[in-house]
Amino acid sequence: MNPRTPGAAALLVACAVLFLCTAPGRIQFPDDEIVFQTTASLVDRGSFAIAGIGHRTGEPPGRPPGTFGWAEGRNGRRYGFFGHGLSLVAAPMYALARVTAPVVPFAWTRAVRSDHFTFHVREARSDWHHLVVSLTHCLVTAATAWLLVRWLAWLGFSARAALGTGVAYATATAAWPYSRTFLSEPLSALVLLAAALAIAQAHALRADRPRAADCRLWLAGAAAGFAVHVHVVNLVAWPCLAGYALLPMLASLKGQDLKGRFVRTCLKALAPARRGLIGAALLAGAGLAALLLGQWLRFGDPLETGRFGHYSSWTNPWTGLWAQMVAPGRSLWLYAPAATLGLLGLRAALRRAPAATWFALSLVVTRWLVVSARTDWYGGWGLGPRHLMPAIPLLMIGFAAAVETLPQRAKAVQRVFWAALACGAALTGFLATRSIFEWMIVLTNDPRAAGHVLETSHFAPWASPIAGFMTIQPDVLALGAVKLARAGHPGMLIGFAGLAVIGAIAAVLVGRALWRAREHR
Repeated sequence: MNPRTPGAAALLVACAVLFLCTAPGRIQFPDDEIVFQTTASLVDRGSFAIAGIGHRTGEPPGRPPGTFGWAEGRNGRRYGFFGHGLSLVAAPMYALARVTAPVVPFAWTRAVRSDHFTFHVREARSDWHHLVVSLTHCLVTAATAWLLVRWLAWLGFSARAALGTGVAYATATAAWPYSRTFLSEPLSALVLLAAALAIAQAHALRADRPRAADCRLWLAGAAAGFAVHVHVVNLVAWPCLAGYALLPMLASLKGQDLKGRFVRTCLKALAPARRGLIGAALLAGAGLAALLLGQWLRFGDPLETGRFGHYSSWTNPWTGLWAQMVAPGRSLWLYAPAATLGLLGLRAALRRAPAATWFALSLVVTRWLVVSARTDWYGGWGLGPRHLMPAIPLLMIGFAAAVETLPQRAKAVQRVFWAALACGAALTGFLATRSIFEWMIVLTNDPRAAGHVLETSHFAPWASPIAGFMTIQPDVLALGAVKLARAGHPGMLIGFAGLAVIGAIAAVLVGRALWRAREHR
């Protein structure tokens, strides 16, 4: 079994072009700069040691200026305390920037907006390196949309529902605005979805191709092991992934009398997948062991990430719990409109793919609970519910089920559904052209938020990005290319025009695939 997903490859290309055309071409957050420095150090020197940011950025009160994002290791060198998974993935982009830097016109490095706060010394070579590396998640998020289509197809959803859901995820959730960043959340979404896809494939292949099913479980274990290197909070996904892998195999035991032989019967039910499950556990464990070893080598304690308790602590979860659901600046449902529409199909999804749907829901809930119990539940100056973003592609299973059941609903419901999706895509596209960091700087200087900027950004409707972005200018590299062309340097604009042609062709292919799937549903 290998379900066909016509249009999925075209969707990947179209999404990559779309995200590249709305990217800012710069590092927007101090978190991103620390990860960028780690990437550069890894490629240039084969080391994770960094210099850090030379001026005050995100240090909490009481911490010395210039100490944000790193901690001194046992050897006296500075190490970033963010996960290194993104640096490993972005290393090819940095290598590309280093190779092309000597031949790129100087004017291209001036295409980014120059009136923004920066974390590095402005210099052509460094600007080009930052520009290229900042585009990493344009490709990562496009790949996530493709994986989402594949996951849904393996779960048995129609080609139309799977492809349409991929389009909706890419254009009508915060995945699009987050593709502009160098934060860890887009890569976390990709890795967790890859693990889910591998598990779905393992279940589908178990009866006819047991060895291939075992290999898929190994891939899932490797993805889970790598996920903790992207962000340590991804560890909370492990029980959910384990349940997704194990519970469908134990479904045959339902209704049996297992008194006195529960463990033996469960082991017997899992026996056909024993090799795959053991391999997955070993690979996931190896990933976690590598993380603990790295922390021990750097900081002398396997459980020390480098934050040393300076940046967050455990707290009462109630504020984070309700804010990430309904607050105008943080609501999951407000910043992922397509996932919100998917609530209409949640019951159908539970009937169609119960294991996958319960897995998606459990991942959202556990992440929501754990993140809310931390003082930094809001994710700094991120857009919307930053720490819940990796769960959104999995939550889109409800949208796929809604699309499949939509023809059974009244015509008026169908029209409202598609109109709401179009409005959600328009909102998301608008959010993907502005900088949340720029808006937070504006908010910091607003007398209405004096002394309580973060609380205002969470709860005041006028301070939410949806309202605030209307007062700031677009932050898009492609617009910088237009300005360069007007100044007599058309090269970058020609490149964007070529990308636009490729993207348009890919979009037409996606549309044709959706139309053909509609005709044959």
